[in-house]
Amino acid sequence: MGLLSSIHAQEEVKPIKKTVEKSDTVKVKVWQGFFVEFDVAPLIESALINKYAYTYQGNLMINLSNRFFPMIEMGYAGADKTNINEISFKTSGMFQKIGIDFRLLKPHPSATIKHNFVLGGLRFGMSNFNYSINNALIEDPYWGGSEIINENSIPSTKYWFEFVAGTRVSLYKNIYLGWNVRNKRLLNKTKEGEISPWYVPGYGLGKSPIWGFSYTVGYKF
Repeated sequence: MGLLSSIHAQEEVKPIKKTVEKSDTVKVKVWQGFFVEFDVAPLIESALINKYAYTYQGNLMINLSNRFFPMIEMGYAGADKTNINEISFKTSGMFQKIGIDFRLLKPHPSATIKHNFVLGGLRFGMSNFNYSINNALIEDPYWGGSEIINENSIPSTKYWFEFVAGTRVSLYKNIYLGWNVRNKRLLNKTKEGEISPWYVPGYGLGKSPIWGFSYTVGYKF
């Protein structure tokens, strides 16, 4: 009994090794590549809804730490429309937008795809363009009377900002699909006495605010 008691006592005082769990936090590199995208939503809209307008837009989106996404958006847009009163409007020009998106949600730990993104951000846009308006009836509210306006190649520069929210989803390997909604607001309005452009390339109808939608197909490098 004495020998058994001694062995039992030694087993009880035997030190217990502590296991140290490895941290689940993985350091993410800042540079995570970049996306080259093309917006197909305006093509669909031009074919089915607003046949008077067209837009061709490409995007460059940089991925920093899977959290921050600086953006450059550029394109060419225009419109050509005549209404029932034979008032015609025509314009075309280049536009540019710069901004940044932020990742709003982290991926779930059990998610099989870690590179799907829910994003929100801002854009600042600018378009320098010319527009023409013909057969527009302008009435003078002070002196009375009216006149027909025919103006061609009116120069204009418009600035605006956009609130943006949307997603990027991995379709296959490095091919991504994305969509977002945009609330757009003009920063500089038409001065008194000037003829307001009915359509602004890259912005849309020349009123503020307006809503927009994008659907992109892109490739990650």
